[in-house]
Amino acid sequence: MTLLMLCKGVAIGLVSLSVLAVGWRLLRGPSTADRVIATDMLGLLGICIAALVAGVTGSQAFLDVAFGIALFGFLTAVAFSALLERVSAGREPTE
Repeated sequence: MTLLMLCKGVAIGLVSLSVLAVGWRLLRGPSTADRVIATDMLGLLGICIAALVAGVTGSQAFLDVAFGIALFGFLTAVAFSALLERVSAGREPTE
């Protein structure tokens, strides 16, 4: 077993534990903001998983998937921050 394979195994284990912790926060978060941050963190972990799969399999297509997840996560974070700004200003969000 090479050092690279050992590092990949450790990374997979840490990401798996992180998914469990973030899933717990998503389900049990005391506020809506906690749940939204947990959702954003799940997107980041999805990027990590896609990058790890690309490293393990050697397929470059998974890096494109990671890029797509990152772009979608950024756009949802911007949209949610705009929604929070409207709600805090006292205006109703438009549909």
